[in-house]
Amino acid sequence: MAKKSMQLKYKSKKRERNKYDPTMSTKDSAKSFVKTFIGVLIFLGVMYLMILGLEKLGLFQIGYTAPTKEDTEFDYEYIPIGTVFTRSEKTYYVLFDNYESVLKSDSYVNALVDGSKTRVYKVDMSKKENSKYAGEKPNKKATRASELSINDTTLIKITNGRITEYYVGNTEIERHFNK
Repeated sequence: MAKKSMQLKYKSKKRERNKYDPTMSTKDSAKSFVKTFIGVLIFLGVMYLMILGLEKLGLFQIGYTAPTKEDTEFDYEYIPIGTVFTRSEKTYYVLFDNYESVLKSDSYVNALVDGSKTRVYKVDMSKKENSKYAGEKPNKKATRASELSINDTTLIKITNGRITEYYVGNTEIERHFNK
C-alpha cells in the first residue's frame, strides 16, 4: 500500500539544442562574399563623398601648413615675478625694472647690481605676465608675490622669504651699493 501512494518523479528528457553545422555550401559562400564585397564598396563610396564634401568646404586648401610647436626657451637672467619669494638662497636681491629697451633701463644700476657679492635676480616688468604687478604705491610689507606692487625701478633684499630692505628709484639703489 505504501508503494501505491508514492508518486515517482522521472527525469525529463534533455532538450536538444540547435547544433551548428560548420559546413557551408558553395551557394552560401558566394552570397556571403558578394555581401561583403558590396559592403566594402559602399563604405569606400561614402568615404569618397565625404572627402569631396570637405574639399568643397575648403578644408584642403593649397598652401595650408600645420602650425608648428615653438621651442621652449629658458631665461636664467630674468625670473617670473611669481617666484620672487621662493628662491633657494637664504639671502638675495631682486631688481624690478623695465628691460624692454636699453633706453628705459638704467645701465649704471644694472652694473652696480651685477657687481654685488649677493645673488641678484632680475624681473622684467615690461613682460605681459609681470605688468599686472605694477601699481601706484609700493608695498614694502608684501609676504607673497600676489601682494607686490612695483611702481618704478625697485630693489628688494629678501632674507628667509621676507623683505628686509626695499629701495625705490635709481638714486636709492645707487646710494645703497655705493656705501
